[in-house]
Amino acid sequence: MNEEPTSIQCGEHGEAAPTYVCGHLCRHPVQRWFCDAPSPDTPYPDAWCASCNAELMRQGGEWTEHNTQCLDLQILCHHCYQDAMARSVEALDGDAEAAWIDAVTQGHHALRDKQRALEQDYGIASFERWDYDQSAGTLTFSAGGVPRVVADIEFIGSVSEASGTWLWAWANFHNEAPVVSRIAAVREWGEAQGFLHLTVPLWKGDAIDGWELSGVAAQVLGAQGVYRVPMERGFLYMALMSVQRVA
Repeated sequence: MNEEPTSIQCGEHGEAAPTYVCGHLCRHPVQRWFCDAPSPDTPYPDAWCASCNAELMRQGGEWTEHNTQCLDLQILCHHCYQDAMARSVEALDGDAEAAWIDAVTQGHHALRDKQRALEQDYGIASFERWDYDQSAGTLTFSAGGVPRVVADIEFIGSVSEASGTWLWAWANFHNEAPVVSRIAAVREWGEAQGFLHLTVPLWKGDAIDGWELSGVAAQVLGAQGVYRVPMERGFLYMALMSVQRVA
């Protein structure tokens, strides 16, 4: 798709970054969006619908002069892009929805057992202080100013109570590399399964969604459990990949 100026003026949001989607998504956002994973350089990747993706695959996965005509390319500001893509999770239905509910249920039950084991083995809920270090990729539990338990962590995502949204850690580029080196596997698994809740970076969600998604993520990542820490008007969820006592 073509490069365009670095900013546009949106009637609703003012000055914003331009994004590019096919006209079908622009007019009917409640469907699966096809796009590359967001990156620091391209946080709002070009997106297209299933019918445009079929045309893309017919050309061997390359956009050419023969298949770009289907796109009816539209420009959205990045806020409108996020809002429209967020609605796509509503498209999950039928067998896909049933499979997603099953995955969430299995993740919930598995996480419940993992949390019980963590409490029995390490008593992490009893410590008076916790501190996480993104550069080290660790979460430390302390008592009396002395570290007692240290966990290797991977950020899963966060809930903002201000906006009522869930944001995946793989799409939050304020995170440091040591705490987001593995979370992309959850998105990749979601792509393979067609689970839109795992592949859409930002969507309407609350603390309950945070725990449900964390249960699924813990299963995919093979984590020992999950820890939730408060943020300003929200929560951060992190997978505990390994846990050990400090000698």
